[in-house]
Amino acid sequence: MGTNFIGWIEALKNNDVEALWAKLFNLISKHSSVRMLYPPNEFSTEMVRDEYCDLTQDLFLRLFEKQRWQYYLDNDYSDERIQQELYRIEVPNMITVLQRDRHPESYRIARRISDLIKTRAEFQHFSTSSSSASTGQHNCNKMVLRLYGLSIWPADKPTKPESDMSELIKGVTFRIRDIRRTGRGAGSQVVISNEDLVDLIVDVFTTIDTPLSVRKMRALVMSKLPIEDSRMVSISAPSPASTNQDTDLPYLDVADKRPTPLETLLQKEKWLQIEELADDALRTLKEQVRNKPNRYNKLLRVVWHCYFDPASLSQTRLARKMGISDSLVSHYRGIFDSFIRNLELSIDEFILLNSALSRRLAAIISEWNSSEAEHAQPARSAKSSLSAAPLYSPAKPLSRAASRGA
Repeated sequence: MGTNFIGWIEALKNNDVEALWAKLFNLISKHSSVRMLYPPNEFSTEMVRDEYCDLTQDLFLRLFEKQRWQYYLDNDYSDERIQQELYRIEVPNMITVLQRDRHPESYRIARRISDLIKTRAEFQHFSTSSSSASTGQHNCNKMVLRLYGLSIWPADKPTKPESDMSELIKGVTFRIRDIRRTGRGAGSQVVISNEDLVDLIVDVFTTIDTPLSVRKMRALVMSKLPIEDSRMVSISAPSPASTNQDTDLPYLDVADKRPTPLETLLQKEKWLQIEELADDALRTLKEQVRNKPNRYNKLLRVVWHCYFDPASLSQTRLARKMGISDSLVSHYRGIFDSFIRNLELSIDEFILLNSALSRRLAAIISEWNSSEAEHAQPARSAKSSLSAAPLYSPAKPLSRAASRGA
């Protein structure tokens, strides 16, 4: 409770990790970009808290790896300066990376819209001073909250409420997707050219006939674009929204071309190589933890739950389930991530490796769980029999010896 009253410098000098973590969590949970990434009306309170914990742990470790904490002490940073740097630089940078990874196409289009509104001669910036009294808006230096409109409009053009803008633009034509390839390695599609995008923004401004914030304009313009932020999932996987677990999924027979005998032979050889690589991967992971059984057990369980288990537990829940710290989960994930990144495989080979590792990990985890259950049952039986023995029973010294051996 009292960690919020401890300054950043005091916590760093005292090496108070709990206070630093608590202050970071408090900063992240109140940051506007984080709250927009996880809207309270779309996520439960428990899920939001787990996501905040994961973000806090990631940011804490990122600052530690960059030796930023020590840098603050060595350069005589004040508490206020540390707070401002974390709030204005570190947290926004982390959220930007998350958005770019989760919604790459939406992120790219949103950046293009913002750049065009700021730089093209068709648009101009409107001061909010004249509209503050009528709309309740306040001056803000944030780019996404600044008002922009068409350059042909007068500077004192009044603003309208933003609540009914989606209804006003229903008549704006939905644009067709431009499938031309662009970017490094031609890995993404154009979606819409800059000239067509400017025309769309002009159409939206003309329809609503009012200056609008960049954030709201981006949402309106992107609602008229065929943006695709898709993720690869199994066609036989159940829907996350499905509540009836007893319903059998329909069998899907996807049409494919029969491979030639040569292709079959090459595929078999490739599969044998991947099987050997999967065995080497497990041996390498065991060597990374110095062949210690307990650490190897925890490492494989973290890898299974984080990357292969269909339940896909969050890092915080996994740490709570295994009874270890979040940082230890991050450490084990880092070991596995480092090994995978060093592999030079094609996409098809990675798919085969994923299947091979998944089968091996499932078998190993199942065997460990069965072994733990078998060892637990005799222990409970022995304990109950010993407790039922009379006071003069010779089993009492045996029980003491067993307890010393344990």
